[in-house]
Amino acid sequence: MPDMNIDQLSLNIKDAAGHEHRIHGITARAATLFAQRLEERWANNSGPEGTATLDSIAALPVSFDLTGISDQEAASKIANAWLETLALNLKF
Repeated sequence: MPDMNIDQLSLNIKDAAGHEHRIHGITARAATLFAQRLEERWANNSGPEGTATLDSIAALPVSFDLTGISDQEAASKIANAWLETLALNLKF
């Protein structure tokens, strides 16, 4: 996998009242899963050819109810959204 610099991953979270204490762990796990899945996908598909620069991309919203989902499941959904958005923009 070539060098990649991601300056910022951000989330907009709504209606998390009562679950605020879970947000940090979910986002940290989502970033870890994103990096792992990106590396796996790149290895399996050879990644895009050449170089690319993306100033900014935005993933589609991911909705789930924190009362009915584990931290791992929530992180996985977020990581998948980031990965699919990046894959679409880099076409791999």
